[in-house]
Amino acid sequence: MSSTYLLLFSANLAFILTNLYGWLLKWFYKPQAYNENFVQLFPAYRAVGLFYLMQVLELPYLLRIGQAHALLYANAFSLLFYPPMMLVMLGRYFFPEDRPRRHDYWALLASILILLPLLLQAVGLIRLPEWHRTATFVLVGVLFVWYFWLGIRIALRIGRAIRRVNEDSYADIDDFPTRAGEKLQWLPTSICLLIAVNFFLDDPAAKALRDVLFTVVNVWVCIYTLNPHRKAFEISTQADSATVAEPSAPAVPKPDEPDEASLPSDVTAFRLSDDRYTELNRRLESLLTDEHIFTEQHITADLLMQRLGINANYLTEVIQRSGYGSFYDMICQHRVRHAISLIRQQPDRRLADIATQCGFTSQSSMTKAFTSQGKESPSAYRRGV
Repeated sequence: MSSTYLLLFSANLAFILTNLYGWLLKWFYKPQAYNENFVQLFPAYRAVGLFYLMQVLELPYLLRIGQAHALLYANAFSLLFYPPMMLVMLGRYFFPEDRPRRHDYWALLASILILLPLLLQAVGLIRLPEWHRTATFVLVGVLFVWYFWLGIRIALRIGRAIRRVNEDSYADIDDFPTRAGEKLQWLPTSICLLIAVNFFLDDPAAKALRDVLFTVVNVWVCIYTLNPHRKAFEISTQADSATVAEPSAPAVPKPDEPDEASLPSDVTAFRLSDDRYTELNRRLESLLTDEHIFTEQHITADLLMQRLGINANYLTEVIQRSGYGSFYDMICQHRVRHAISLIRQQPDRRLADIATQCGFTSQSSMTKAFTSQGKESPSAYRRGV
C-alpha cells in the first residue's frame, strides 16, 4: 500500500469521522446551563447536525481512493451540497422565523439530480458516457454560481442585521449571536470558494488538502458554537429606561434583550482614587464632547475601554460617578443632544442626514432614542425652531 494512498485515505477518513462526531454532538449533547434557553441560543443545531451526518455520503470516495469517477463524485458532492446546506443553517440561526422550514431543502433537489448518476458510477453500478464528465463540470459550475450568489445575499443580510442590533440595542461583542454573526458572516462564502477551486482542479492531492482543512474547521465550529463554558443570555425582567429600543426588524436572534455590553450592572464600592477618576472622567468627556465618539454607529463598551485603556469595572465606575445611568444612557444622551443642536442650527436639513451624522443608523432609530429620553420627536423639535 503506497504512502500516497495512505495519505489520501487518512485525510478523508479524518474528515468523515470529525463530521460524525459533530453530528453526535449537535443532536445528542445539550449543556445543562442552556436547558432553559437552548432553543433560542441554538435554533439551527438540528440543521447543523444533519449537515455533519450527510458527509458520510463521501464514503464511496473513501472506498475507492484514487479512482477518477469517485473523485469527481466526491468533489461535485461538496460543491453542490455545502452551499445550499449553509444557506439553510445561516437562515435558521440568524432568521429563524423567516420562512416555513419545509421549504429549506428545496434547493438541494437540483444537486441530487446531478449527483445521483455520479454516485451510481462511483460505486460501479453504471458507466456514464465520456461526454457526461464535461456536462457535469458545466452543470455543477452553473448551479454553484447560483448558490454562491444566494450565499453573498444572506451574508450581506447578516451584516445589516448585526448593524441594527449594534445600533438599536447597543449589542456588545460578548453577545454571542452578534459575535457569531461577525465571525461566521463570510466563512461559508470563503469555504465555498475553496470547494470550487478544489472541484475544478480535480486532483486527489487538492482533495486531501481540503479534507485536512475542513477537519480543522469542523473541530473549531463544534467547539465555538457549542461551548459548555459560555454564559447563556439573561432574560431581562425590568424595562431599562436607558436602553434606546429593541430592534425594529428581525435580526440576530436573542431571547428578549441582550445584557448591557460587557459592563457590570452596578459598582458596589468605588475603587478609583479621586485623582484617577478625575483623569479618566476628563478623558471620557474629551472623547464625547471633543471627538464625538458617540457618532460612531457601532460604538461598544469594549471599544471605549480600549480607547481609555481600562477594564469594564473601572469604566462602569467612571460612567456612574459622572452621572450617567449606564453606558447606553451616556451614548444615547450625547447623540440626542447633538441631534437637537444640529436641528436648531440646520432646521432645513433632512432628519435622516442628521441621524447618520449623530451615529444613528436610521431616522427611526433617532426618533426612538428621543422618546426613550423623554423628549419630543425630532420632527417636533424642528417645528419649534
